[in-house]
Amino acid sequence: QALQIAVSIKDTTACMRYAGVSLTGVTIAESPKWLKDRLLSIGIRPINNIVDITNFVLHETGQPLHAFDADAITGRQVIVQTLPAQTPFITLDGKERKLSNEDLMICNAEEGMCIAGVFGGARSGVTANTKNIFLESAWFNPASIRKTSFRHGLRTDAATRFEKGVDISQTVNVLKRAALLIKDLAGGIISSDIVDVYPKPAEKKQVAIKYHYLKKLSGKNYHPDKVKK
Repeated sequence: QALQIAVSIKDTTACMRYAGVSLTGVTIAESPKWLKDRLLSIGIRPINNIVDITNFVLHETGQPLHAFDADAITGRQVIVQTLPAQTPFITLDGKERKLSNEDLMICNAEEGMCIAGVFGGARSGVTANTKNIFLESAWFNPASIRKTSFRHGLRTDAATRFEKGVDISQTVNVLKRAALLIKDLAGGIISSDIVDVYPKPAEKKQVAIKYHYLKKLSGKNYHPDKVKK
């Protein structure tokens, strides 16, 4: 059964790109041993297969991801926006925080679900009863994330990555990587098209290198077409 979530960005300065995909019929369970071992080897405590996959892909690629319980997304809408100052918001740790009007939020049709790029909310995260998820991959403005992270004393893995700048060109590729892992390890079905809201595409990075310098570094001659690829 298709589960399409509509996405809109109201603050394109703080969020330049937002991509997401829905998966249905997932089973929340322990991760396989290889995945738990990989996480434990870098000091991360395994939680469940969905959270573990997002953590694994974060450390594999440098791109933070977030999984929402799709059934908690009121109106099947994801809206990236700020909320009025002093809006109360309960985070995953059970604490109520008063938002600044500069805190970027991931919202549904009625309320905030997550402090964008920093910390999830108490009511929209993955639980043992979750069956359907919406997986996000995004690019958030480093300065905005850093200010919000320090404002609320939330120095999370995601915040420390976003505040240093992640590769905006990899947003969708990383999303696909995580979605396929979830399909394999949690039995989910990818049940929507990938939504990729990218209103002002960043200029593609270019790297200049001279062929003779490449030969000096590598000790080999490469065909120009291979170098460009």
